[in-house]
Amino acid sequence: MDFKQTQQAYTRLKDQLEQGRITADEFETRVNEMVVTDSTGVLWQIGVSSGKWYRYDGQTWVEDVPREILSDGQSYPAQPAFIQVPVFPPTQASPQYAEQPKRRNWIGGCLIAGALGLCSLIMAVGGWLAWNYNPSPVPPLVATLPRPAIPSVPAVVPSTPSPEPLAGPGFAPDLVQFQDDFSNPGSGWGIHQGSNGSTDYSNGSFRIKVTKASQLVWTNPNQSLQNDISINVEATKAGGPDDNEFGVICRYQDSDNFYYLFITSDGHAGIFMFKNNEGTLLTGDALI
Repeated sequence: MDFKQTQQAYTRLKDQLEQGRITADEFETRVNEMVVTDSTGVLWQIGVSSGKWYRYDGQTWVEDVPREILSDGQSYPAQPAFIQVPVFPPTQASPQYAEQPKRRNWIGGCLIAGALGLCSLIMAVGGWLAWNYNPSPVPPLVATLPRPAIPSVPAVVPSTPSPEPLAGPGFAPDLVQFQDDFSNPGSGWGIHQGSNGSTDYSNGSFRIKVTKASQLVWTNPNQSLQNDISINVEATKAGGPDDNEFGVICRYQDSDNFYYLFITSDGHAGIFMFKNNEGTLLTGDALI
């Protein structure tokens, strides 16, 4: 849709809301899905409540008027793209997508990680997350990469009972440097549709889908934060087999050196350390 079509669609949705044909939540969701890029590659979106246009400046949405609307004769680009918002402005050098099928290379910088699986797996990521550490360099923003081999964990009952886990402290609001409930498709997470899977916003969650066996699909929010991190993520397997992995990759130094924390739908968890492209399972056990 171009600017004119998007404005007309907003007006129709507004009328449907006032007539009680759609709910306020449905109205908000559908308006947030309408994102347009102009002829220079800048992203635009209509405000849910205000009905005004907002321009994405690379970090946030700023109220503005598209040049195409101000042009004489109300001229519009011949074929503007209707997109789910990309994770960085088009002028940035970092690629949105990378694939290296023969090496164990993953993301970096404490990202919400992708899902691994055999056949087709969909993982819906919801809730919120927080962190404040982002090492350099920043890795590509979306990738599908080979699955690491995970040693099987013997089902041995320990001789002494494990202590009950302590409830972690909550995050004070003033310490949260980043959080996202995925209600806004313009919040900055990388999206992609490829032969091995896809990443995309989906009805108030972020969906990571794997369609090729032994592949890791991941995304990152393109944030630049400092210091150590704490991450709180809610994730749910929405479909596919239980033979999968999903989690978080952090302490990224380069494509051969990082940590990978994962859980599986069939009841296992562990932490991998990759050093010079050699993976070592630091800890892993069956979940209770």
